[in-house]
Amino acid sequence: MPQHTSPSRSTESSGPSRRTTVRALAALAGGTALTAATTSCAVGGTTGPDRLSDGPVTLRMTWWGGDARHQATHKAIALFEKKYPRITVEAEFADWNGYWDRLATSAAGGNAPDVIQNDIAYLASYAERGGLFDLGRSEHFDASLFTEETLDTGRHNGGLYGVPASVTSMAMLVNRTIVDELGLRLPDTRSWTWDDLEKFGREVTRASGGKVHGSIPLGGPGIPILWARQHRQELFGRDGSVAVDPDVLGGLWEMTRDWSDNGAAPGAGVIVDSQVLPLDQSPIVTGKVVISPSWCNQLIAYKAAAGGDELELVDLPTRTGSPRRHQFVKPGMYWSISSQTQHPAEAALLVNFLVGDEQCTKLLGAERGIPAAARTRENIAPSLAPDDTAALRYIERMEKNLAGAPLPLFPNGASAVEDILQRYVEEVLFGRSSGPEAGAGFVDELSGLIESAS
Repeated sequence: MPQHTSPSRSTESSGPSRRTTVRALAALAGGTALTAATTSCAVGGTTGPDRLSDGPVTLRMTWWGGDARHQATHKAIALFEKKYPRITVEAEFADWNGYWDRLATSAAGGNAPDVIQNDIAYLASYAERGGLFDLGRSEHFDASLFTEETLDTGRHNGGLYGVPASVTSMAMLVNRTIVDELGLRLPDTRSWTWDDLEKFGREVTRASGGKVHGSIPLGGPGIPILWARQHRQELFGRDGSVAVDPDVLGGLWEMTRDWSDNGAAPGAGVIVDSQVLPLDQSPIVTGKVVISPSWCNQLIAYKAAAGGDELELVDLPTRTGSPRRHQFVKPGMYWSISSQTQHPAEAALLVNFLVGDEQCTKLLGAERGIPAAARTRENIAPSLAPDDTAALRYIERMEKNLAGAPLPLFPNGASAVEDILQRYVEEVLFGRSSGPEAGAGFVDELSGLIESAS
């Protein structure tokens, strides 16, 4: 969620390739990930009383991310422990690659962390299986930090199971340094189409003698969601079903294959690998492409990895003739509390601190994305670095041009959507399946997982 889902998904740390993980997990349960395979299992527990303890308390807190996030979060924890000296916070963190499998294992074993960094793809799944504490009924959570509309993005079946830590939106990341070195000019990125990007991609390939290609028009579920919206559809319906037409989704994958064939994009193997590589090995960082989809909050991480190249955020292309109002702004990630916690009151204090404390939020900045709480956003805006300010301005522009209602949570059973997308993309790119066939297979498989989890 994110070139990954989330999003919201800082992958600066090195780690085992998710391609290896995907292939290993594909052999299990018909190709579903461990977290999806456990969607029918209860992961709840008996929650402790929602009152502050008189004695010392130890909380476990877990998150995914890279080195910059780890360092900032450790500093935030130190601030929290200074303010609440009776509470000790034990940190657990990983990169995205192994985070969800480890969380699923600990939750199923009755040993879930107290405070959990969560994602739109997993929130409903854990909530439905009783794995999360309803913050809406806690006396120690300060809901006034957020608008009701913002809190609604973390609600499921009436319960508040996720507090939005940030908001983010999909953008195109351009390596301006390479574009300038090649003597090329970008099309008008405020009005460009996918056809314009394809044409520019071929120009990049010609100008570089084939050493650099234009773009890879894929990036986790974010691009399929926007592609569906450009066809006046949604990936998921409000009823939790898979709503996109298989031919529409297949058309995105066939377009990607065509770009690979004509030189606008690199070869199929590079494209497939790009969907699972850590950020610091991604094609835009290694100079294999000059334009890549990205969550806007990842600008700083990409620039740090790119070794001084100038990167900038621009709008996503649209389909010729499609409405330009297709964008969405979503929580980059959430803070959730496990239903297994024995200290929900202290856990709620920690969540409040992370999203609302003035000193803490200035320290965390926009690394997890632009803060979801308006007051927090105003608090940190003057101290943001230029690249974070660029992400903030991009978010503000997208917020003025949104299409329809906010994205629904990914339904229970859909946590493996990224791995499933990856497998069907490979089928089309390597010529083993047509776009419509792969689209139908994706819809059928994911619909089956959602149905079996309900």
